[in-house]
Amino acid sequence: MKKNVSEKVAKEFEDQYPLSASANIQKKYEWANNACIFLEEHCDSDTIRKIREGCKCNDGKSIANKMKKYLKNADSIEAFVLAFSQNETFAALEYIAENKIHFCYPECYCSCVKHVPKELSKTWCYCTVGNAKGVFEELFEKQVKITLLESIKSGASRCVMEVEW
Repeated sequence: MKKNVSEKVAKEFEDQYPLSASANIQKKYEWANNACIFLEEHCDSDTIRKIREGCKCNDGKSIANKMKKYLKNADSIEAFVLAFSQNETFAALEYIAENKIHFCYPECYCSCVKHVPKELSKTWCYCTVGNAKGVFEELFEKQVKITLLESIKSGASRCVMEVEW
């Protein structure tokens, strides 16, 4: 957060919303909800996205490596999308164009909030944009633009991100 907001705002957040490493799932959810409210009250939408995208859980390389096998054997993006979606269950791809696909999760995978059956601001879910960016930049070996279209925690039936390159 300190990279994107003033030291004063970052300190205010740290002081108001400490999170214990031993926090239970309800406490983690409450912390996430409070973090969203704080960000929305103190930051513009671009800053919120930068902060949350930086909170990704991993670099995406393991998923990218799995996807590379399908891409390598496909003669088009459409064939890649079809092969991946027919063989994988943790996520699906939808073909839009040769430079645009949808990356979809059938469930929330966020360990902080997935076990609490309550909605949360879409702000929280921008971390998955950071994760998807890592996946697809590794996969396509170029910069990509990721747009969060739908989020389970904000009320949708699945998480959907548009990937453009």
